[in-house]
Amino acid sequence: MEIDKMAQAILRRQGIGIRERVVRYRGAILIFRYSRDGYEVLNNGVKVQFMQTKNINEAVRLYKASHRGPNA
Repeated sequence: MEIDKMAQAILRRQGIGIRERVVRYRGAILIFRYSRDGYEVLNNGVKVQFMQTKNINEAVRLYKASHRGPNA
């Protein structure tokens, strides 16, 4: 379930942060969502991986590196 932009603005105004990014990678639409100590990676709403980092850019980079082919 995605939160629209207006809802995100209201939550931020109340001090509740939303840390989430949608990334298209190899035909899949992935959602990186912050959860406690890192980022959960969701594919079609199903958790497929967890990245132990607080930096969303690093989480995306780590996911792509772990799913790269051997000749990449």
